[in-house]
Amino acid sequence: MNNKLLVLALTFAGTFLVVSCRNDDDDDELIGNWIRVSDLDGKPRSNASAFVVNGKGYITGGYDGDVYYNDLWSYDPNLNAWTQKADFLGSKRSSAVGFATNLYGYVGTGYDGLNKLKDFYKYDPSSNSWSQIDDFPGTGRYAALAFGIENKGYVGTGYDGSELKDFYKYSESDASWSTITSLGGSKRRDGAVFVIDNIAYVGFGSNNNSLVSDFWAFDASSETWTRKVDTSNDDDSQSRISTAAFAAGGLGYVSTGSTGGVGNTTWEYNPSTNDWTERTAFEGSARESACAFSLGNYGYVLTGNSGSSYFDDIWVFHPNESENDDD
Repeated sequence: MNNKLLVLALTFAGTFLVVSCRNDDDDDELIGNWIRVSDLDGKPRSNASAFVVNGKGYITGGYDGDVYYNDLWSYDPNLNAWTQKADFLGSKRSSAVGFATNLYGYVGTGYDGLNKLKDFYKYDPSSNSWSQIDDFPGTGRYAALAFGIENKGYVGTGYDGSELKDFYKYSESDASWSTITSLGGSKRRDGAVFVIDNIAYVGFGSNNNSLVSDFWAFDASSETWTRKVDTSNDDDSQSRISTAAFAAGGLGYVSTGSTGGVGNTTWEYNPSTNDWTERTAFEGSARESACAFSLGNYGYVLTGNSGSSYFDDIWVFHPNESENDDD
C-alpha cells in the first residue's frame, strides 16, 4: 500500500533461495490488462492508506502538496461507485498504514506535517464508526508497512528519523500489541507488502537513500521470516520505492513507484516458483506513492503523484487478460 499504507528470538525458517528474475515475455506481448474505473470522488492525493473489509475497498488520509486529509471513502466493485463514510477519527495525515481483519479496518502511524505519529484507530463498517485503540508500541513513524491475517494485524519498518525493521503484532481478540521478530535483512522505508494464502511477502523500499533488494516471506502461523529471491539481479530489476502492491489469483504484483524517477512497470511474483515476471505496464500516468488493494481476483491501484501532479484516477488490473487499448 503504498501505500505511504507488529521482538522474540527466532531462527529463520527455510533456506536462502537464489532464483533468477526473468522476463518471459521479452519477445511477446505482455500479459495483463488495466481498465480505468470510477475516479475517487474525493480530492486527488498521494500517500493515502487503504484496507478491504467485506468485499469493499476503503481509502483515507493522504496529502496533495498543500493539504492533509482525513476523509474516508468506500469503493463497491459491484456498483463501480464510491461512497463517503465517517471521517477518520485521528488527525489528518499521510503515509499512515492500513490493514484489515475479518471484520474491521485499522489505520495508524503516519505524518501530520509536524509529528511522526503512533496513534491507532479501528473502523467498524457495520456502524460506520471509528474508535481509538492502544497506541502502536514502536516509535512514532511514517512510511511503514502493515498487513492483516485473519484476526491479527502486523505493522513494521518505516522511518522515525532513520529507517527501521522492527515488527509488532496486534491481536484483535484481546486488543493488545506485542513485539515479534524483526524483518530479516535491510531496514527500509516506503516498502511494499502483499499477502497470499496467509503468507505476507515484504520487500522494496530504501535505506540510506539506496534501493533495497532483499525480499522476505512471513509465516504468521510460526512467526518466522524466510528470505526469497531478491528483487533485482544483473538482468532485470523490480526494486523501487513507493510502489503499489497487491495480490490477485494467488500471485503478487508491484506496479508504479520510483527508481529515481516515477515509473509504470508492473512485475508479478509467483510464490510457487519464487521468481518475478514482467507484466503489462500500468496504463495510467507514471506515478509513485499510490495505494492499492485487492478485490476478488483483481488488483486496484489508485491515487499517487508525479512531482507536483496529484491523481484521483483508479485502475483495475486483470492479470489473465491481454492488454486492450480500447477498454
